[in-house]
Amino acid sequence: MAKFIIQPHGRLNDWVADEKGYFREEGLDYDLNVEASYRNVPPLAAAASDAPIVDTLFGAFERYAEGHGRKGGGDSAGDVSCACHWTVNQSAKLHEGTMWGKAYSVCDAAIVVPGESEIGAPEDMAGVEVAVGYHSGSHYSALQALEVFLDPQDIALKFVGTSWSRVDAALARRIPAVNVWGPQLYLLEQKGFRRILSTTFMMAFMFAADVDSQDVERYMRALVRAQADIDLEPETYKHYFLNEIPERYRDSVDVRRFGTGERVVPQPYTQAIFERTQSWMHERGLFDVGQETGGSYAEAVHSA
Repeated sequence: MAKFIIQPHGRLNDWVADEKGYFREEGLDYDLNVEASYRNVPPLAAAASDAPIVDTLFGAFERYAEGHGRKGGGDSAGDVSCACHWTVNQSAKLHEGTMWGKAYSVCDAAIVVPGESEIGAPEDMAGVEVAVGYHSGSHYSALQALEVFLDPQDIALKFVGTSWSRVDAALARRIPAVNVWGPQLYLLEQKGFRRILSTTFMMAFMFAADVDSQDVERYMRALVRAQADIDLEPETYKHYFLNEIPERYRDSVDVRRFGTGERVVPQPYTQAIFERTQSWMHERGLFDVGQETGGSYAEAVHSA
């Protein structure tokens, strides 16, 4: 039997559950795929030059399509992975994989600007480019948050690759604002960036058709158990953020000052949430297919 491959996602829970032996106690024969963590993300080349930053129209949704329920192809694609709930919802509806319906997570996120920026309020963001990841959480959450303050035609998004690529662009002052979450947000705040607007959003878990749902159940129980440890003594575990930070930034940031990042919530992702999310996405024309395309909640979500 092949090992259950866990693809990290920038949160502390996976590392804590590994350290504490919770995965093993659940009977999970697993491999925590360190090579798939964010620490191996290469720098954004355009951040170190005057070359224009070209929109990257490939994100979490496309990675799930590429891996058929695994987040990307090749050895880095885990048996269980995580992305924003919008992408996991739509990917599962299109039968690319199965969405885990018994829990989700919530990540601290925000649109931030350099300390010297003249932008002081969300209303000042009209026509200002915000760096986000295409069909990823920062894309949808920027729309969700900015629509409260701006007309749709005044929201300007720039699709700048991975979450750490957006950090590269922000620090190089190649983009006036950036939507970031978790360790990327905490790092930019340490470097003097200011929050303009919270964009905190839900994450969801995905597994492929050939993955045993009982292994996912074991995995999720361990994550929930680790969450209690993090809630009780966050200072004990923040060093694990160093596993998720690219080497180019590790020596210039103090993870002891970070928040706790993404938080696992053992509550169901219900049919009502699923359908409301579908309506929200398709009202904005975020995909090439209509809401009628794909399967039902019962087909897309493992909730039993």
